[in-house]
Amino acid sequence: MTVIDPGHRYQLHSLDGGEPVELVFVKREGVRYPGNVGAHPGTNLQEVLRACIARLAYLDAQIHDYRTVAAIPLLRHAVELLEFRAAHRHGRADPSLLGLDVIADRFCHQCGHVGCAGECVQ
Repeated sequence: MTVIDPGHRYQLHSLDGGEPVELVFVKREGVRYPGNVGAHPGTNLQEVLRACIARLAYLDAQIHDYRTVAAIPLLRHAVELLEFRAAHRHGRADPSLLGLDVIADRFCHQCGHVGCAGECVQ
């Protein structure tokens, strides 16, 4: 892995000969994003972890291994903590208190978080 823009752009090694893969996180400017200079679209960490959970489920279906199964709830818990953090930052109730599943439920296309119905402020 190579850091291109700390916190926002990473170049990942590609296996089996492909070009490096770039992972891009959303970058926003303003009071709520101290230290950021410049802005661009991208994903958030929760979405990447959801993809990792899906990948682990796929791998376990190929070749079952208890370690693969054990990793899934750990990543799920990381997503929960990040969504709880986001809810707190945006003044919303924790998604679990609303009966939401932070992995499977719909998320806001503005802020990228579960439990937001578009009332977020960037």
